[in-house]
Amino acid sequence: MEDKLYWYWLCGKVRLPIKKQKELMDIFIHPKELYKINPAILKQHMTQLEYDRFVHSRDETAIKKGYEALYRENIRFIIQKEAAYPNRLRKIYDAPYGIFQKGQPYEEKELSIAIVGSRYPTTYGFEISKKFAKELAQQGVQIVSGLARGVDGTVHREIIDKKGQAVGVLGCGIDLIYPKENFQLFYDMYANQTVISEYPPGSEPLKWHFPERNRIISGLSDGILVTEARARSGSLITADCGLDQNKEVFAVPGMITDKHCQGCHGLIKQGAKLVENVDDILTEFSEFTGFSRKFPKHSAKSLAKAEKRVYDMLSLKPKYIDEILSTSQDSYEEVIQALFQLEAKGYIKQIHQNLYIKKM
Repeated sequence: MEDKLYWYWLCGKVRLPIKKQKELMDIFIHPKELYKINPAILKQHMTQLEYDRFVHSRDETAIKKGYEALYRENIRFIIQKEAAYPNRLRKIYDAPYGIFQKGQPYEEKELSIAIVGSRYPTTYGFEISKKFAKELAQQGVQIVSGLARGVDGTVHREIIDKKGQAVGVLGCGIDLIYPKENFQLFYDMYANQTVISEYPPGSEPLKWHFPERNRIISGLSDGILVTEARARSGSLITADCGLDQNKEVFAVPGMITDKHCQGCHGLIKQGAKLVENVDDILTEFSEFTGFSRKFPKHSAKSLAKAEKRVYDMLSLKPKYIDEILSTSQDSYEEVIQALFQLEAKGYIKQIHQNLYIKKM
């Protein structure tokens, strides 16, 4: 068989957990070696179920037939060494050796944020999730979520409607629609966005798939935003995966008496950044990732000359008045007046005494 078929066999036919795949690949390096080994040698390293799957999966005809079926269903199988494999995902410890992809080809964006939350959000949870999805999309941020009911589905629908870029990650085969009520959303995602799964076509949405899926959601992202979550919400698993992967974690606060917000409050207590608007997220990346915030191109047209000069000196990185004055050609009085006018017009924000930053 050709090289890629062995990887397809490992990821799509043997159906071993990623932890077991990694254990074996640490020994055999390439799935071709694993495929050709005497199965009896592996028996002590596997459960009986895993061993039986391994033995019965080594059917070259079935492997080729399954691989060819992917193309008929417009499903792409991508392995780690290929350029099309997401670079962010490749860097995590337990990255899948191959992924199944449908819809638009995955495109690596400058900044990617996962938005996750309750499957049964309150009206507040729905609205705040839509708000962050919309405003991040307007800034060119790629949004990743799990295509589940609740916050995930709301976020994806908002991104599609606003013509942003979304990536959906499934806990089942990429050919299955789960939950069923999201069928129209799935079709729209297949048509306009990117859908990814580590599970081969036909894989049922088993309970343990979703915690495994969550590491991919965080792995594809630079940061994870939890908009609303109970104390035992599954979205907290995604946040934990993000922490393990050294990603930024953000949480939206709510009422202290509301049980729907307990998960977010717990994250904030543990060190997640409390966020109230997209600026709170974007400022974390403006200096470290090279991400450049998109400001309206027409925003400075109606400004006076001194106001425009001061406005052009500001960015997402906070700047003190002293810094502005030291490089400005305008007088102290002109700079102070310009800052006052810019803040009044909503172009800038004073985040601390004499410390300014650009706003949307």
